[in-house]
Amino acid sequence: MLPFSFSNSARLVLSVVCLLAGVVAVSGESLFIDIERSRIERVIEMGYRLDPNVELEIKRLGEEFPDSPVPGLLEAGWLYWMQDYRGFDRELKERFEERSEAALDKAEAYLKEHRKDPDAQFAVGMAELMQVIYFVDHNRWWPAFWKSRSSLKIMKRLVAEYPDYHDAKMPLGMANCYMAKTPGYLKPLKFLMRFSGDMELGMAYMREARDEGLFTRVDAGYYLAGILYELEGDRQAAHDEFAKLVERFPSNLKFQSTLAELERGLGKQAAARDRALLVMSSARVAEFPAIEGETLTSLLWSSLGSQSFELTIEISRKAEAFVERYAFLDPEGAWAEYARAEAFLGLGERGEALALWGSISEDRNKMAADAARKRIGEVTGG
Repeated sequence: MLPFSFSNSARLVLSVVCLLAGVVAVSGESLFIDIERSRIERVIEMGYRLDPNVELEIKRLGEEFPDSPVPGLLEAGWLYWMQDYRGFDRELKERFEERSEAALDKAEAYLKEHRKDPDAQFAVGMAELMQVIYFVDHNRWWPAFWKSRSSLKIMKRLVAEYPDYHDAKMPLGMANCYMAKTPGYLKPLKFLMRFSGDMELGMAYMREARDEGLFTRVDAGYYLAGILYELEGDRQAAHDEFAKLVERFPSNLKFQSTLAELERGLGKQAAARDRALLVMSSARVAEFPAIEGETLTSLLWSSLGSQSFELTIEISRKAEAFVERYAFLDPEGAWAEYARAEAFLGLGERGEALALWGSISEDRNKMAADAARKRIGEVTGG
């Protein structure tokens, strides 16, 4: 059960965006690198809906268009998304590394034969960017640095030559915003890049991509919400951006879970609780352990905040069972015990609460143990 943070928004820039790699045409023509854009759009829609048949559709595209880099980019993007949402699947991570490299090779080969094609250039840039974000996720700063230089160079050139290539503006917008107001986890990359970033320009690029991009509108809105939350501290604006995504794609469990946490951050505890319950009621939530863990966290605290104490006790036990499936998360289980103790106190069971708080050890989770000792002192007057 991992504490929710929007700080992963920069690292997850391709969680859905990479599905879109190579699918934006400047001219508005019906084809993008040999494939009808309507077919690519269909794959994108399937991805947002968490359609389990999306991989099969990508495979079909690959069989029909063996020379196009688009199917490979879509496949790599999907694998990145899935290894993130499933969270703890080493095999998926290895598959992403392998297939993203193959996608980049094909994109570069295609570009050699179509040097002046802006879409071919964009495909290479996005293939590299997928790898950049993955490397940042795993603190592999040197490969992230070299790949990011190459990718951003391509995007800058596209925007300079084709001002209406709005989809290339989204990665540039992300780079400018996160390098202008750099969170701690990205400081190593900023140090290597020697890039200060321009917040105003970055925000403008993000809004242009959201409002005028052809295929990155949803993604620009997703990451704009992250920027508003993490870098600007505007929780309400972030919530409003995300609510639009949920309205369009209600079956996307990640979107729903994130909106629940944003509602909790705004003090809308009952709304957050009900939305998190909706996610947990999905028959598919267990397919995505990372989403399940985030939702359990949100539900644990929103049920407590809405004084649904019986529910808090129930969810705390589900959270502990979740943690047992992933041993490295064991320290987080201490917070489930802490919340359960609060719920017992809310139900008038003072002795149960004090016993639970007293059982939380520093060896397991020092922060939780310190918080528990403080509550014992507050309750007993000690």
